[in-house]
Amino acid sequence: MSLALEAGLAAQHLRPKRRRGFINLIGVIAILGVAISVAGVIIVVSVMNGFRRDIRDRIIGTNAHVLVNAYGKQGIPHWDALCAKIRALDGVEAVSPYFQGQLMLKSSGGVTGVLVQGIDPAAHASIGKLREDMKKGSLDVLAARSPTAKAGLQDDDAGASFPLLLGTELAGQLDVGPGDQLDLFSPVFRSTAVGLMPRMEKGTVSGTFTTGYYEYDSGLVYMRLADAQRLFDAAGVVNQIAVRTRSLEDAQSVRDRIQAMDDGVSFWVADWQRMNQNLFKALEMEKMIMFIILGCMVLVSAVNIVSTLVMVVMEKQKEIGVLRSLGFSQGGVLRTFLLQGIYIGGAGGLLGFTLGLGVCWVIDTFPIKIPGGGSVYYIENLPVQVLGGDLALVAAVTFVTCLAAAAYPAHQAARLDPVEAIRYE
Repeated sequence: MSLALEAGLAAQHLRPKRRRGFINLIGVIAILGVAISVAGVIIVVSVMNGFRRDIRDRIIGTNAHVLVNAYGKQGIPHWDALCAKIRALDGVEAVSPYFQGQLMLKSSGGVTGVLVQGIDPAAHASIGKLREDMKKGSLDVLAARSPTAKAGLQDDDAGASFPLLLGTELAGQLDVGPGDQLDLFSPVFRSTAVGLMPRMEKGTVSGTFTTGYYEYDSGLVYMRLADAQRLFDAAGVVNQIAVRTRSLEDAQSVRDRIQAMDDGVSFWVADWQRMNQNLFKALEMEKMIMFIILGCMVLVSAVNIVSTLVMVVMEKQKEIGVLRSLGFSQGGVLRTFLLQGIYIGGAGGLLGFTLGLGVCWVIDTFPIKIPGGGSVYYIENLPVQVLGGDLALVAAVTFVTCLAAAAYPAHQAARLDPVEAIRYE
């Protein structure tokens, strides 16, 4: 028998008839069950993709795509020559050396430990989007002054107040704003008449920034490279080099080529995935678990397909017997009922894809505010990102599930004895 005939019979069995109202109702419920399950999977997975994209963009907007780190306090040797070599690599867009360390900040509003980065503002602006993240003040207040960053500051600069850029959350914790003074305590100790004391300098809040990532906005401070080197008694030292690549996909290959420049003891290199691997692994795990949970909804809806086809087989026993007596093979009966399951799953899947993609389009076109967004989640609107790979996976799982659901009733129909089926009343 031809596949066209089998397909036609499968469609004929699913065609609505008045005397089969209950069976038709179960068939409609099966289609709606598959549709709702598929739509739910698409919507939830797409929203989780959106969160991952937004979090990734916020992290990368502050950090580099590739980061070169010194092994010890001596910093990266010959860092200026290394920067030139990195700039010459294919796939590299920008390079920014800086000095990073930890210190204490004290204001009238409190005391807290922070991570400080001494930067060249022009170079750093080409790495991230700090200039766009500025809320008050300007990145240009950190412009280099003479003497140069590499030479460090001279003694006649002692007592000068360092211009600082603080995250908005940190500024709120310390209750400071532009123009306010801060005391900076470095982990570098000096001998005094009363014993060893940490080095203390004065700083002035010259601006605030918001990256949209709480960890940075509450614990990161920017200052001039020369000021950071002086604060840590590290004149001319750079302990990190930030690298921006043309695309995120280039980061791993650039990382490997930079690491190959090392003699094994000077520095180590990490790309954006390695620096945030725990966070992104957690997001991927959450996405996978949600996909599995929502995929179970498709399995539950498949029960309705089984019920529908079992009842159709019971109703069509006589017709099946007649077809078998006319030469219709067991395989033909099997394929006919399998096709019925595929029809139900296909109709439900198509409706679910339409509904799911429609909802995703609405979320993307008409932003939905997240309660507490911007202050709690740091993402004001519900994000959504539809990926073709996820859609293909949903379609494949739906097809296989519906086919598997139709297998049992199709097998039972194929096993019917023609004589007994014709005698069935």
